[in-house]
Amino acid sequence: MFPFFPYNPQRAIHLPVSKSIGARYLVASFFAGTLKDCPEFTDCDDLKVIQKALLSILNKDSLFGAETINLDIHASGTAFRFVTAVAASTPGATFLVTGTPRLCSRPMSPLLDVLRKAGAEIDGLGENGTGPYMVKGINLKGGDFEIRGDVSSQFISALMLVAPTWENGMRLRFTTPLVSRPYAEMTAEVMRKFGIEVCLSETGVEVKQGAYTAPSGFKVEADWSAAGFFYEAAAFKLTQVNIAGLVSPEESLQGDAATAKFFEKLGVVSRFGEEGARIMRYEELPDYLEADLTDNPDLAPAFAVACVFNASRFKFTGVRNLRLKECDRLAAIQTEFDKLGYPIDVSDDTIEWRGGAWSVDSPVIETYDDHRIAMAFAIAALRLSEIRIKCPDVVNKSFEDFWNQLPKLGLTCRREGDIMIVKQENPGW
Repeated sequence: MFPFFPYNPQRAIHLPVSKSIGARYLVASFFAGTLKDCPEFTDCDDLKVIQKALLSILNKDSLFGAETINLDIHASGTAFRFVTAVAASTPGATFLVTGTPRLCSRPMSPLLDVLRKAGAEIDGLGENGTGPYMVKGINLKGGDFEIRGDVSSQFISALMLVAPTWENGMRLRFTTPLVSRPYAEMTAEVMRKFGIEVCLSETGVEVKQGAYTAPSGFKVEADWSAAGFFYEAAAFKLTQVNIAGLVSPEESLQGDAATAKFFEKLGVVSRFGEEGARIMRYEELPDYLEADLTDNPDLAPAFAVACVFNASRFKFTGVRNLRLKECDRLAAIQTEFDKLGYPIDVSDDTIEWRGGAWSVDSPVIETYDDHRIAMAFAIAALRLSEIRIKCPDVVNKSFEDFWNQLPKLGLTCRREGDIMIVKQENPGW
């Protein structure tokens, strides 16, 4: 048994709610007719965007004279997929689903192909049929469909969420193995809590036609994806990190609760209680580790930074989909480590550091409109004494209060224009 210190609420990290659960909860509540009763999620831009868009769809009948209802998704990939599917499945209005240029250019065809086969009327207004999308909401007809499983699990989750509203529901076969499977399992579990019959298997998913019914007492968990950055911090420190409200992996609906298991490879041990989690590094750091991130690719930035600055050579597999995120995360990780003097190798489905480094001046870390790049490299200040992060507001996408939590790790954050300077308050703390 590892000797943890008592939980210290004054120094506890406070996480946002799970973006993944929150997004599914909002869509389910929309169909259950209880969206207006949902709490306002103020600490995560993605959830704000989804909630606002769904309320606009809900209020479509009150927009007299409006030929088209504009749904601006900004930079949220989750919202783009989910809201497009909801709009297509909601008769009575025409919607323009739009967002940033990067978002509109991201792949959507696997999702759109199934929606169109179900009868959806969706026109891509961008180059080669990409977004923005003009979507006419109609009653869709379900049946048997196919989809690739190795592009984005969000496509499958979006279809699952709207399928109960289709005539005859949906039987969806995966033509390739499903990536990020825990996210589809999370979707199925949230839907079951709202009274929907879902059967998810290795080869596909079946969703019965039915009515969503809001459960009593549903609570959106603290975000395990955000917790990963504080596991990263624990890997650098020899002092305990307290995280408020984080439930154990055994209790969580989130696939990224596997964060605890992955960081055990770096010697970080977890203990969970009613107040949350206490984590601390007790084990020796490995010289080399391997990890398959097929089900948890979003962990890659934090895990890579933790490995490199602990001098643990690594090879991660199952990271192909990182090229399709808010930015090309594989290229971003490689480029920013190169600035810091660490040669990272990437291929179609791997990211690897074989060791070695060279001396560099203090560079500014580009964030590529990607919240996870910003947060992962910010925590490296615990090893580098100081790091400079460009466009720090990008963290608002999932964790608006991120910079205010870092002093609990012994870091200071000072903003100069569009640069956040993160430094150790007391080196050795």
